[in-house]
Amino acid sequence: MAIKRTHKGRGTPARKSATTAPIRHVEILRVAELVQNQTYTGWLCKNRSCGRLLALTPASLAGAGSGAEFGDPLTAIHCPHCGEEDLYRFSARTDIVYTTTSPG
Repeated sequence: MAIKRTHKGRGTPARKSATTAPIRHVEILRVAELVQNQTYTGWLCKNRSCGRLLALTPASLAGAGSGAEFGDPLTAIHCPHCGEEDLYRFSARTDIVYTTTSPG
């Protein structure tokens, strides 16, 4: 004998909603502010055709300790060279020497 059940679900949903990682917005230097052969802290653009430096402003570096409560927050950055926006891990930043040619 089959148990009859209603089509409407009762109780809790089967899937829990996933929490999103906190996204940090930082300021980066414009192309005109970068100096040839100067070392900057930042990332390389993830766009394969660009691959240029995304340098953090000194104000962004001063607030670097405030992201510790989130673990490793993501950083939303709009590339000043190619215009693409992507997410970068804040802990993945490094010191990079700026050159006008792309590294690749």
